[in-house]
Amino acid sequence: MKLAELLSEMETIEQERTLEAHHDDMFFKTYADIEALEKIILMLEFISSKKPSDSVKISEILKAAQIER
Repeated sequence: MKLAELLSEMETIEQERTLEAHHDDMFFKTYADIEALEKIILMLEFISSKKPSDSVKISEILKAAQIER
């Protein structure tokens, strides 16, 4: 599976889960699984913006995904 395909699948899963959560009264709760999916998508978007020859630090990936260490 290519990175673009993986990103597309993750976005589809996140959209479907968000729609399901909407029916569970999402606006009055937070859902860790949806937040986790959003973070993974941010990481994949960051990685996909890089060239295969690029070197990145873990701290850069975490910052791009807005993940605290």
